[in-house]
Amino acid sequence: MESYDEMNSNTQNLPVLTTDQMIEVDRLMVEEWGINLYQMMENAGRNFAELARRQMGEAVKSSRVVMLCGNGNNGGGGMTAARHLHNWGARVEVILVGDENYLKENPAHQWQYCKS
Repeated sequence: MESYDEMNSNTQNLPVLTTDQMIEVDRLMVEEWGINLYQMMENAGRNFAELARRQMGEAVKSSRVVMLCGNGNNGGGGMTAARHLHNWGARVEVILVGDENYLKENPAHQWQYCKS
């Protein structure tokens, strides 16, 4: 398995977005290109899970994963990643940090999968 430094040695020239720039990217995705927030969350979560799976290799099938998720959209992405890791054989525990009554719409949808 690569170390953190080895994984990041090729990413030093990646552009960095500010919060305002990321908000604009999200707006463009929805308003200009018709990609809704649920699709973005699903893609982000799947890609995050795939990165974790590559790091774990075949051990994903016996790994224990604890996913800490807030009640915002990033938390929903974490829940999506947890679902994919579970489907690939990991023993996953999702811990919701915060009150589930305050989940936004898309994370609430993902939370229902996590609870079942």
